[in-house]
Amino acid sequence: MLERLPVLGGKLEREFRRFAAEGIDPALVRTGGWHEWAERICARLGRTGLAHLLNAAGNKAFVRVIGDDIASDRPFALWGYNQSSLESFALGKRHGRTCILDQTIGDPRALDQEMAALQETYGDWFLGGHNRTDPREIERADAEYALADRILVGCDYAASTISAEAADAAVAGKLEVLEYCYDPAFDAVEPVPHAPRGPVRFLFAGLGIPRKGIHHVLEAISRFPEEEATLTLLGSIDVPPETFAPFAGRVTHIPTLPRSEVPGVMARHDVLLFPTYFEGAGLVLYEALAAGMALIQTDRAARAVTPDTGIMLERPETDALASAMEQAISDRDLLIHWRSNARASARDYRFAAYRDRIAGLLARMELG
Repeated sequence: MLERLPVLGGKLEREFRRFAAEGIDPALVRTGGWHEWAERICARLGRTGLAHLLNAAGNKAFVRVIGDDIASDRPFALWGYNQSSLESFALGKRHGRTCILDQTIGDPRALDQEMAALQETYGDWFLGGHNRTDPREIERADAEYALADRILVGCDYAASTISAEAADAAVAGKLEVLEYCYDPAFDAVEPVPHAPRGPVRFLFAGLGIPRKGIHHVLEAISRFPEEEATLTLLGSIDVPPETFAPFAGRVTHIPTLPRSEVPGVMARHDVLLFPTYFEGAGLVLYEALAAGMALIQTDRAARAVTPDTGIMLERPETDALASAMEQAISDRDLLIHWRSNARASARDYRFAAYRDRIAGLLARMELG
């Protein structure tokens, strides 16, 4: 269909190719109509309000698609994701279904508190200020928590925010950490060795926003001369242009790429910088390890780094990040040691390991 739209079709194809997953058998996938397409287009155009409305409409439409299956006699559990499972779980409970909520981010109340505090010190990095979570989303989160028999999160940090903030104390007893996996395509790339006489090649990958510590990354790189360190930003930079402008000449910015090209970019860098404030896990950490990169990260995400693969920061802070970067720059043998251990460390996050973790979960729930 997209080939019939010569200009727009090409742009749409590139956008949707970013989310393509060739390893999934289409025969095993049930789709729910046009809402997801329209939602993605609106989000890309910056129409976030309309995208949220389309997302809500799509959730309600999808439960009608799978309603007959839920009401059938076939034995299966419902596995759904945060902010999209309420209607399906409500119907499932009426038919005795076990409901598993895959919560991909921490609690929205904890996020609001973290970002409100951050805005007090780095307010000029927020586009239009921090938009507080809609109270309806918080109500929806609590309703999904209540209906779920088990709530899965990607890291201990995310679990701690839900335990602390959920309206019902019983929610804590439903929580379980189930670490995610990375795309096998990252195993296929060959890491480009570090050149000891060249600069350390740092990478920030993902949405460049204050929540992920983009301000600390840019402030830190500005402390080093280009002959010592380079920085590539891979992804959209959603900060005010006037705030980003003083740093623009110090970085290489790659706004968007198809997912198939991301492993190659990572393989050409030495260290991933991830000074995040709030994550559900941080798949980019696993991807970086698989591509042979060292890590500098905070503990507000999956604890993917080890002493043999990089540095864990005690807090998201420019001085702490710059100090960790200095270690990589001043001790190239240590940097090479980190990178040489990265791919072995990534094995725990391969799809086969994730599948085994799911199998164990289902067995414990007597669903396997």
